[in-house]
Amino acid sequence: MPRNHFFEKDYINAFKNIRLSSHSLKMLQLNYHAPNRTITAKQLARAMNYPNYNSANLHYGKLGRLIGVALRWKPLPDQKIGTLVDFHKISNEWHWELRKEVAAALEKMGLVDEAIVTIPEEIEDTKKIYEGALKTISVNTFERSPFARQKCILHYGIKCAVCGIILTDIYGDVAEGFIHVHHLKPISEINSRYQIDPIKDLRPVCPTCHAIIHLRKPPYTIRSVKKLIKSSAK
Repeated sequence: MPRNHFFEKDYINAFKNIRLSSHSLKMLQLNYHAPNRTITAKQLARAMNYPNYNSANLHYGKLGRLIGVALRWKPLPDQKIGTLVDFHKISNEWHWELRKEVAAALEKMGLVDEAIVTIPEEIEDTKKIYEGALKTISVNTFERSPFARQKCILHYGIKCAVCGIILTDIYGDVAEGFIHVHHLKPISEINSRYQIDPIKDLRPVCPTCHAIIHLRKPPYTIRSVKKLIKSSAK
């Protein structure tokens, strides 16, 4: 095997050996779902609620070092993140492209599930439930792009656009990186495929505010729910 040339199976074993934490997995998932699987330190810091890009370098670098040790990568690169990504400098900023072998390992391990967490109010209830029924009834749902979701989070972070909370501040590490993504234009009103602009069309919102937004049809706007909160505080 050429020096420091590793394969999907090598990364799978490495991830298993270090007992990948939920925090580390979230960084990898953000990198995986970013456009072209490429992310910057600033984007990662915003999405993970780090104070600055140096923290992103530190945390991702620690993970890269652990993986490098598990792979017996010799010598470890100065930028330990190099065990996970390839570097590209664009407009004086380093972009981290997830290595193909890393992406393939995450896929093989089922760690990059593209399911999007949502709430029932977003989609019309088009099926009836009969207790004890064995028949499965398929219904149409509206496609959600995990890439659009991740790009929204990379831009806005994980702070709720309505109430401003970050769920880890309340629930701790169990809520690491968790946030809903709200479509400003209800997708249930769209009957054909359309091009989503993740920055213009989407906003991160906590589950509670998301539920309030969808208490009526048409949904409340983010601005109107902010006014409700302000009015209630008075």
